[in-house]
Amino acid sequence: MKSFTLYILAIMKDRKTGMIPLFIKGVLKVLSWIYTGCITIVDLLYRTGRRKEHKVRVPVISVGNITLGGTGKTPFIIFLADNFLARGFKPAVLTRGYGNDENRMLRDELEGVSVFSGQDRVKNALAALENGNNIILLDDGFQHRRIFRDLNILLLDAAYPFGNGFIFPRGILREPISAIKRADMIVLTKTDEIDEYAKEIIIKKIEGIVPGKPVVMTQHNVSYLKDVTGAIYSADSLFLKKVCIFSGIADPDYFGFLVKEKKANIAVRYDYPDHHVYSQRNINIIYKKCIENNIEKIITTSKDFIKIKDLDVSMIEDKLFIMNIAIDIVAGKEKLNAGLNSFNLGKRA
Repeated sequence: MKSFTLYILAIMKDRKTGMIPLFIKGVLKVLSWIYTGCITIVDLLYRTGRRKEHKVRVPVISVGNITLGGTGKTPFIIFLADNFLARGFKPAVLTRGYGNDENRMLRDELEGVSVFSGQDRVKNALAALENGNNIILLDDGFQHRRIFRDLNILLLDAAYPFGNGFIFPRGILREPISAIKRADMIVLTKTDEIDEYAKEIIIKKIEGIVPGKPVVMTQHNVSYLKDVTGAIYSADSLFLKKVCIFSGIADPDYFGFLVKEKKANIAVRYDYPDHHVYSQRNINIIYKKCIENNIEKIITTSKDFIKIKDLDVSMIEDKLFIMNIAIDIVAGKEKLNAGLNSFNLGKRA
């Protein structure tokens, strides 16, 4: 099942050639026409007012994307929540109700922040108000339009901002590219993966669709490593170490990129599908491979560590480290601050 999922994803991203992938692409393209028709109808209903947006009494900030996964929504939500906590506010995060690994990660990483999970986010917004929260962060909220938002932030992966241009399931676009017109601000993530020329190309394309729209550039930063006991280690401890990395995330290549940036030697690597449910067999295989290759450190992400907590990791725990990721604003910080300060924080009348 894992290999089949990765195979289809590779076809969606045009990374497979031949007669069979060509046939599958044709089938996926027909399905994408049906999907596009459905989302076009939904968009029309909201634009004509036949579907109503619900306003709540506190400001709402939405963070989302128009591609399937991999843009760094969760780290950015954590960044915003920490920002508002530092300013004395009581933020709440509303998540979709599936992808429990991300929900658990948010709860672990955001001490003092209320996290409400569930598909009925209007109901959860009301629960946040009753809880005394005075600002709401919608995680993966760009396509969730039932709640009015004061600031609509769209994240784009700088290395693959619009996928191959095709809408799901032929490609990884969740909506037509024109949907970025709904965004109040665009945040390019992982900009350290591309050069200055590529950045200029993306900026020009965005300008051509939404002239004058604020654009912020960010990159992920390895702030530290921690072991299974919670002890903290410098990210520089990866320097020249022979490591194994494993993850079940949407963009494992960027995870590998970050590890290599710390000058580690990646000798063993396991890429599982996004939201992969780990088994004990996965852990045993990783352990065996690491022994065979004299691995010094085993690195995974916070999201993946949450998913293996209930398994027996005793055979690898002395070498297992969790990478903590932070968001660095590399350009447009003043635009981001202006956006976050563009509405009054506090209950509406």
